[in-house]
Amino acid sequence: MTTQKTQNHKSKLAYATGLAAVLAASAPFGLQAEKLSKSAPAYVPAGQVNSWLDGRAEINFLALQNYQAIQAKAGAFRPEDEVQSDGFGRLRLNLQLKFHINEHITADVDIAEEPNDFGNNGDRDFAFHQDFAGIEFDLFGLTNSEQDDADLTLRIGNIGAAPFQFKGFQDGADNQGNALIGNGMIDYATAENGVQLSYSKTLDDGGPITGYNLAGHVTTSSFGEAFQDNRGYNYRLQGTLEFAGGFKAGLNMFQANQGDQLTFAGGLASLAGVTTTNYRFGDGDNYNFSASGSSERDTHIGALPGLDQSILQLNLAYQPTPNTSLIFMIGESSDDYTFADTAGNAVPGITYFGTDGVVDPNGTTHDAMYVVRGNSSVEYYILEAQQYLVPEKFYVAARYAEAENTSDLISQSNNTAERLQVAAGYWINDRTLLKFEYVDQDEGANSGGQIGKGFDGFTSELSVKF
Repeated sequence: MTTQKTQNHKSKLAYATGLAAVLAASAPFGLQAEKLSKSAPAYVPAGQVNSWLDGRAEINFLALQNYQAIQAKAGAFRPEDEVQSDGFGRLRLNLQLKFHINEHITADVDIAEEPNDFGNNGDRDFAFHQDFAGIEFDLFGLTNSEQDDADLTLRIGNIGAAPFQFKGFQDGADNQGNALIGNGMIDYATAENGVQLSYSKTLDDGGPITGYNLAGHVTTSSFGEAFQDNRGYNYRLQGTLEFAGGFKAGLNMFQANQGDQLTFAGGLASLAGVTTTNYRFGDGDNYNFSASGSSERDTHIGALPGLDQSILQLNLAYQPTPNTSLIFMIGESSDDYTFADTAGNAVPGITYFGTDGVVDPNGTTHDAMYVVRGNSSVEYYILEAQQYLVPEKFYVAARYAEAENTSDLISQSNNTAERLQVAAGYWINDRTLLKFEYVDQDEGANSGGQIGKGFDGFTSELSVKF
């Protein structure tokens, strides 16, 4: 899932020689002569947008290479993860395009070769995919009722669905807005298809509140298409307040109604052919294990089936100076259903030990493909801090997250998972960021953690953005 952050301005055309020739070949003759007669730099400062066609189109290219030395802890679900080699991950690439259809309509697309989203098929699929795309309508502008201090935007297409705000998020090679490397074991983030309406207003009356935002969306539970009988919708309502002095507060509410797809027999229902919420686990982390595909979400808490799932999360942020950032998030996510083994026994998460599909602490790994009725829930909080020791050059950051599996049918002992991340970042230049992180995750047997005991180690990323 990628947020488009570009500037809407008409800058000089930034062609490299080859790109100029390609564009010119498809343009009217008069336009060719005009553009090719102008000198234009191949390098555009990082604070500007790479634009062409008189600013009607913008482009960003991103690339990232990571290196990790991470091991699962003794007693993990898959023993081969406990002793695995360090090494380099697959290169991640993003090509982000934004088109100004007219003054009040824009379209965007992020095309990505992103292993932790699209690494299935035996990790042989190296094709680019549509990772995030949509069309946005400036409704005030389209109705000739523009306001200098307010915006009303309708977005159709892929909608970013996440309850967190203010913290950086990592999506493929788009990592420079995230001070750390992992997204978080309970980030509940994805992109789905639907519509979103957002209203923002800036206040300059000298009061304590300097602005606010309200947004709501309706999506289906699929990045593709899902039209089967009783497939419901996902709903989100979000509000944000910004205060003078660098303080922000946001509240997010999610609700999904996918449970009517289930067919129960003897109190047990199969998830085969059922569409579940994409944000039940979260987006892909750049922590990888040899026993699972690169697109797995197995570093996240997998306690919720994602059917009639609800999320309520409060986000607080304080940035007293451009060099200091503090974020606190607290929330609860719940579902009306609980994962179960083939015999109908409730299990703490999608991954469990079993024998022939029946839960057994001495068995082998199984993924739960069944559910029973019964509330499953996770209560969690996250603390994150970032401090630049050398402004615009070198920073340190830390994040601590704790999640407790409070599901009704799960034992309320040994049911907590924790993750600590400590990182440093160095800007080699204004386009190149080197990040280094130590991560330590502990998972109780009843926490819903998908590694089994947790993992720890070091990881790093070198990324460029042009």
